[in-house]
Amino acid sequence: MKNILISGGAGYLGTVLTQYLLKKYNVIVYDKFYFPWLKKNKKLIKYSNRLTFINKNLTDVKIKDFKNIDIVCDLNGIPNDPAAEINPKITWDINYTGRLNFAKIAKKAGVKRYIFNSTCSVYGFNKNKVNESSKLNPVSTYAKANLKSEKKVYKLRSNSFKVYVLRNSTLFGFSNVLRLDLVINLFVYNLLKNKNLIIDGDGRQFRPFISLTDICKIYHHLINNNKIPSFICNLVSFNLTIRDLALSVCKILKNKKSKILFNENNKDKRNYYVVSNNFKDYFKKNFKFANFSNEIKNLAKLIKKNNIKLNSQTIRLKFYKKLF
Repeated sequence: MKNILISGGAGYLGTVLTQYLLKKYNVIVYDKFYFPWLKKNKKLIKYSNRLTFINKNLTDVKIKDFKNIDIVCDLNGIPNDPAAEINPKITWDINYTGRLNFAKIAKKAGVKRYIFNSTCSVYGFNKNKVNESSKLNPVSTYAKANLKSEKKVYKLRSNSFKVYVLRNSTLFGFSNVLRLDLVINLFVYNLLKNKNLIIDGDGRQFRPFISLTDICKIYHHLINNNKIPSFICNLVSFNLTIRDLALSVCKILKNKKSKILFNENNKDKRNYYVVSNNFKDYFKKNFKFANFSNEIKNLAKLIKKNNIKLNSQTIRLKFYKKLF
């Protein structure tokens, strides 16, 4: 049975990915556990006998932390643009210097494969559709630090150390460590509370999206296939303007009480419509992405069931303001 180390594994994506991979693998979660759901609820998790924890900061990593590890899933880092701007120096120390050092030590320890969680934010502002060969144009500290880190980590690749750079679209879906600073999640939450949906700018800016369900399937496919060579790949299920996204979520949840409002004084500079030229080469050509309507309904159901609130645990900007 393979041993998978997930760094940042107690966060939004990591909490879901950990539980998904436990079905078939031993999972070691490397995290400082600022979001402690996994630790607090270990006994409730299926296959928890396969789950172990390393409670450490990213910057404190040692070569012994990778003993007997087959694959690393690197989900490290400050997770979004607003939080990254609170203290740009710390963002660079973690998202660039820390992540690069983490990968170097993993390689030195003999890890064979390294999955690097990146972002489509590296495309920043682009008027045309972008793919893996397009010009990169990061406009935020978050995107710039992640781009420099992914470039350096990708250069570490070799026949004995395969590197997979996954440029995620904006994520959505339920996690026990839910983020409500992600646009779809926040739209669903606000509609459940009958609040208006507020959009920065005119809402005509495009964004790519992908569900946690799809990300987990993609990671599993990579982990389960030893012969896939190193690559960089955009992960995108669909693209929508923020305006059309709001209309779609309202329609699915049949909410007619809330209004869609536009904050023209706070224009969003980011605009990118993302496709992938590489996805079909490394994943199943008939890969079936999750049904958007079903994902939205399930997200709404679980937000209600778990009585999710807007606070420093669900809004990362609030959390990192306290931490920094």
